[in-house]
Amino acid sequence: MTTPREDFINLGSLFRSSATITFVIQIVAVILMIGSMSAYAVGDQFFQLGNELKVLVLLIVCVIALVVFLGAISVFVRFSRRIGDAVVGPGIEEVKMDTPRVKTVVVAFGLLVALMGVTGIYIWYLIDLYFLAPWALSLDSISIRIFGIALGAFFIALLVQIIIAAVGRSATRVIIEVLDADDSEFLE
Repeated sequence: MTTPREDFINLGSLFRSSATITFVIQIVAVILMIGSMSAYAVGDQFFQLGNELKVLVLLIVCVIALVVFLGAISVFVRFSRRIGDAVVGPGIEEVKMDTPRVKTVVVAFGLLVALMGVTGIYIWYLIDLYFLAPWALSLDSISIRIFGIALGAFFIALLVQIIIAAVGRSATRVIIEVLDADDSEFLE
């Protein structure tokens, strides 16, 4: 009798996709930070230009944004496989969840990642509440506010990515040891 596919979890894919998602969030956050700081630097000078020059400036900004986005995609393509390989160690892909202790290990590591993510969000909430929001309010600048939010997204994604990388490697080792222990108990 074969085990249904629902009892398997692809840990390698789960850790790789989580790391990839956080990397994409970091890229978008950096683009938003650059854009918001550029908008703050230009300030009201843009609105003082003639309509023809406004169109030209917007076209140039679109070209620059597209070049930055294409560069970010290039970085993403170049480093996504390396990130995936760094997150998940060799020797583990699909694991049966009904294997004794495997589900416990997976759930415990998942809870650790979720708790670290919530902790990072709360830390950033406090930084934003006490420092960044008052700074943007004192400058009366939406651009600085967007910069603060993008910086928070970058910080949180980086924290979660670091945790996922550390957890992915250690989870791989622990699960392999659990599976090896189960195999050795079965053979005895």
